[in-house]
Order: sequence, then C-alpha cells, then structure tokens
Amino acid sequence: MSEKITIVEIAKLANVSIATVSRIINNTGKVNSEKKKKVLELIEEYNYKPNMIAKALQSSKSSTVGFIVPHINSPFYAQIFYETELIAREEGYTLILCNSESDKRHESSILNTLISTNVRAIVFMGGRLDDMESAKKYIQELETISKEIPIIAGVDVPGLECIQIFQEQRSSTKKLLEHLASLGYKDVALLGGYFNVRTTEKRREEILENADDFGINIRREIIDSDYSVEGGNIAMQKMLKSNKLPQAIICINDLVAIGVLSEANKNNLKVPEDIAITGYDNLDISRFVYPGITTIASNYKAYARAIVDTIKNIDDMDSNTKIAIPTDLIIRGTTKR
Repeated sequence: MSEKITIVEIAKLANVSIATVSRIINNTGKVNSEKKKKVLELIEEYNYKPNMIAKALQSSKSSTVGFIVPHINSPFYAQIFYETELIAREEGYTLILCNSESDKRHESSILNTLISTNVRAIVFMGGRLDDMESAKKYIQELETISKEIPIIAGVDVPGLECIQIFQEQRSSTKKLLEHLASLGYKDVALLGGYFNVRTTEKRREEILENADDFGINIRREIIDSDYSVEGGNIAMQKMLKSNKLPQAIICINDLVAIGVLSEANKNNLKVPEDIAITGYDNLDISRFVYPGITTIASNYKAYARAIVDTIKNIDDMDSNTKIAIPTDLIIRGTTKR
C-alpha cells in the first residue's frame, strides 16, 4: 500500500466500485449500509482525504476532462494539449491540465484527484505508458479506473484495456529512409532517447527493420541522450569522438536534432554537405533554425480532433479501440544536397 492511499485502493479494499466510494464521500445517491460502513472505516483507518477542489468541481462532471502530460515544458506535449484545448472548448468541454513529471506515484495522486472530480474522461499521455519497465500494478490501476471513468491513452501499449490514440510512423519512417537513400546517404547513425522508453524503442525498431530495403546501414552503436536540445548537444560531442562520422544522423526528436545541428556548426561541419540531420515531431522551431530540420511530422490537429471526437462518443466506444494518427515526412535543409 502506498503512503498516500488513493480512491482506487479504498475501492479495492472495500470490494466496491470507485463510483460507490465517490458517492459515499460526496453523500450522493443510495449505497448499501454495510458497504458504506466498510468504506467509511477504511477512510478513517488510512486517513484518506479527498481533494477538496475536486469535490467543488463535481458539477462539471459531464464537460470536464483530465489531461495528464509527463512534462508540461515539452513542446510536443504542449502542442498536443494546445490543439486539443482549442477544439474541446468549441465542443463545450473544459480540460484540466496536469503535469506528472513522469512520477508514477504523482500520476496516481493526479488520477485520484480526477476521479474525485468525476471527470467525463481522462487523457493520459506518456509517463507509465511509455515506460517499458513499468510495474504491472501501475498499468492495472489505469485499467481499473477505465472501467469507471474512460481513459484515453496516448501510447500504443500492447494488451492495455483502454482506448488508445497514437501516432503511426512506420510509413513515414520508410519515406525518410527512401529520401536519405535517394541522396546517397548510406551510413546512418541513431542518436537520442533511452532504450526503456516505448516510443523510442518503436521508432528505432521501425528504422532498423526497414533500412536494408533501401540499402542503408544503420550503425548499431546507438548514442542515448535525454530528449532536449542540450541532450542532443552532448550526444553529438560523443559522436564527434568516433573514428569516422556517419553520413547522416536520425535523431529521436527535433529538439535533439537542433542540439546536434548546433554542435555540428560549432565544429565547422557543413550541414548537409558534411553530415545530414533529421528529427521527429515537426516542432514550430524546426522550420526556423537554419537550414531547417528535415523531420517526421506529427499531425497535431488531427491528433487533437481524434481525442475530442473520442471524448464526445466515449460512452458508445469499445474499450479496446485503437486509433492511429498518420504522420508525414517534411523535407528541409538539413538533408537537401
């Protein structure tokens, strides 16, 4: 049991639904006297304190949606939220933005608050969903909650029983490899990200699985880094120490690509003449840095539209629904010869 018990854990201990615990806490609706007594005893025993702000927001249950992101300072997640919020507002929904810092306990605390708020649905981006080593209990927590309050997962997680909306990048990855091959880039390195992050591993696998079809050799020495500009900068410093530089670098995202580009410029490397650089996500900044980052572009508006449409139709959708959002290749100066 965690130090701070959640409404999910209270429900599990009392062998009742989350909705039942919520009704008891908020004194709404009829509940069996024995069940009510058991829940109240557990609340007292574990000193459970429901979020008071959440209780005050109960009245907006039908139009309020929780939106959990791992890092609010990430341009990728910020853009998804921004586009979703614009469309959601037009449809009469209010989004509650929650920043989890990819901390699983904090994620559970946020989920607890959103449950008490009686939101219509919860959009869950990254975090435990992206962690390939995440303990089973954290995934089970989402599945348990989803039976009471629908959860929309932003990552394709095999076996996860809830609605999933994610980016389809395999076809765009093939376009990127075809583009590099057509320009004569045959020696390619992968840079950025961590091996235990689901979306990172999927991108790497798709590149490795398709590279041979285009006559491209992918170096097996993948240089890990975080997902920031600084991470790309530091990773490129390591790359520069290798005996022979690759002809091209595929970066895990645009921020890392910008860090790589900056370090290449510092070392008087011409891009793309000496080395080509590509990224993922198509962040706004990618088209303004010189000479412009070639990238696999996320369709933020389509992603947001799919999220809001799912929220609207959530009661009629199968819990195992999967929606793949297409991406596309944007060619800019970092690969043009």
